[in-house]
Parts: sequence; structure tokens; C-alpha cells
Amino acid sequence: MTVIKLTTQAYCKMLLHAAKYPHCAVNGLLVAENQKRKDGQPVLCVDCVPLFHGTLALAPMMEIALTLIDTWCKENKYVIAGYYQANERIKETRPNQFAEKVAARIAENFSEAALIMVDNSNISMGCYDPAISVFEHHDNKWKCRDASIDCCEDWSEAQKIMSALLEDRSYDSLIDFDNHLDDLRNDWTNPEINKSILYLC
Repeated sequence: MTVIKLTTQAYCKMLLHAAKYPHCAVNGLLVAENQKRKDGQPVLCVDCVPLFHGTLALAPMMEIALTLIDTWCKENKYVIAGYYQANERIKETRPNQFAEKVAARIAENFSEAALIMVDNSNISMGCYDPAISVFEHHDNKWKCRDASIDCCEDWSEAQKIMSALLEDRSYDSLIDFDNHLDDLRNDWTNPEINKSILYLC
């Protein structure tokens, strides 16, 4: 069984998306480098692409986003490796049918795909515990991975940087695909946030 791990950039951008829209459900995609791995080597998700906030289940918009992001991934030698979602209700951390459906579609092209649910109740300035649950596809079902398996490549770094980003209100400048559709000048790859994270590393 392959383990999915997140870089600090992927983890922080995912949580910034949820922090920007605390009153809405949000979702996005996780990307990994498209390379061969040795047996037992984890899939490292190097970035995430924030998709939508509010209404998540609009099929035409999801199709447009997946097509555009898949093209971007191929140009940058990435592969779509997972899906994340934060539900609207703070204590609702289980994937719904839509999340499972999108993740299953990703798994058709990337067998080691993960479904990550953001736990809104764990997003705080101190970032004491990881605010995500990782679900893996086994026997045609999405099952929550053992919480003792570390989800981040470097948890202490992710914790420190996420705390600094929340304190600086960096989520205000995060662009998701919804923002991009409102104004095509909005860059959904979030180069400014990427630079901030790199600077804090």
C-alpha cells in the first residue's frame, strides 16, 4: 500500500482555502510529480489547486477545471494525485457522495489517489494538530487512514508556516478556480502564496 504525504506548500494552501471561506464548503485537487517511485516510496503531493467554494457539485465547472488543470499538470510534469474537501459544517469530516465520486474519477487515472477531508475544527492559529483526514481507496470503498501515519513530509515545518500564514491573513490573497472564472487575470496557481511559503521555509 502506497502512502500519500503532503509538502508544506500543498498542506498550507489547502488549509488557507478553507480559512478564506469558513462559511462555505471548499474543494480542490492535489498534484504530485509524475515520476516512477520505488516500492514503498510515498506519493508526495507537491502542490494543491483550490477549485471552488460554496456550490461544489456543478458538473460543467468541474469538467472545465479538470481539463485545464490536467493540461497544466502535463506541461509541468505533474499528475493529479488526489482530491480535498472541507465541508460546510464544522463537525462534518466524512466525505460525501460528491467527494467520493470525484476522488474515484481521479483514481481511474492515478491508482494511488487519496481523498483528503479538511477538519475545520482543527484550523487554529497554533495549528497544534494536522487538520486533515486522509482516505484511501480499498475494496471499492474510501477508508480513513490510521491517524498515526504522518500526513506531512515535515509536520513541524508545516505547523510553523501555517501558523505564520494564518497570522498574516494570507488566505485573503488565495485564488481558487471560482475566482479565476470571475476574472481570468486571477491566477489559480497562486504564485504569490507559493513565494510566501518558500520564503518562510
